[in-house]
Amino acid sequence: MRWSDDKRQWRRSKAGAVKKSSKKTTPILKRGFNLAILSALILITAIYFFILPKFPVRHVVVQHGTVAIDEDAIRNAVSPHLRRGFFRAHVNGIQAALLQLTWIKTAVVEKTWPDNILIKLSLHDTVARWNKNAYLLDNGVIYQTHVPLTAVPLPEINSPENDAPALLGLYYAFKADLATEALSMQALNESSAREYSVLLSNGIVLNLGDKDLQQRMRRFVKVYPLELVDKANRIVYVDLRYENGMAVGWRSDGKTNIT
Repeated sequence: MRWSDDKRQWRRSKAGAVKKSSKKTTPILKRGFNLAILSALILITAIYFFILPKFPVRHVVVQHGTVAIDEDAIRNAVSPHLRRGFFRAHVNGIQAALLQLTWIKTAVVEKTWPDNILIKLSLHDTVARWNKNAYLLDNGVIYQTHVPLTAVPLPEINSPENDAPALLGLYYAFKADLATEALSMQALNESSAREYSVLLSNGIVLNLGDKDLQQRMRRFVKVYPLELVDKANRIVYVDLRYENGMAVGWRSDGKTNIT
C-alpha cells in the first residue's frame, strides 16, 4: 500500500480489499474543526477583554520595614498596572516601575488570590541631607522628596555642584578617619571655589582647602588626641591648609599655631 500525493486516507476492509474512504465526510470535519477553533478564539477574547477585568485588584500591601517611604510615588508607579484587573496585572511590569524609583533597591511583587498584590521592598540607605532640601542615598543618587525619609538626624552635605558620588566617597573616607578618634561629622561643605570644610559634631570646623584632602584630615586625626582633645571645647576652627602644620582658632582672642 502507498500513500497518494493528495494524502487521501485509505482503509482495509475485513475481507482484505482496499477501499477508499468517503470524501464527503472530510469537508464536514474540516468545517467543524474550524468552527471549534473560531469559537475557542472568540471565547478567549471575550474572557480576556470582558470577564478578566471584572476581577479588580482590591488590596495592595507594601512591606518596607520601619523606614519611611513616599507612598504617593509608589501609588503613582503601581496604579497604571492594576487598571486591567487581577489576572492581567503583570508582576514584572510592576516590579520594573518600582525600580525606576531611585530610592528603591529591590522589589518583589506577588499576586495572592483572589484580589491582593503583595509588594516587598528594600530601600537604599539615606546617608545625608543634600543642600538642605534633598537626600543623598548610598548609591550616590540625589533624591528630591517632600516626605522625610528618616526621623534620625542626618549629617549635611552641601555643594554647588551635582557630583554627588564624589562627595559621597569623600564623606565615607572622612567618616572612617574621624571614627578612629570617636569623632563624627555634622556637615561636609564644598564652596564654589571647590574648597572643602568639615563641621564636626563637637562644633569644631576643619578647613581643608582644595587639595590633599585626605592627607590633611589624617594629619588632624593624628594631632587631635595628642594636642587638642583636652582643649576641644575652646576650639572654633582648625586650619589645615598648610604644608606641614595647622592653625587653631580659639574661642578666646588668641590663636595658636601647631606644627
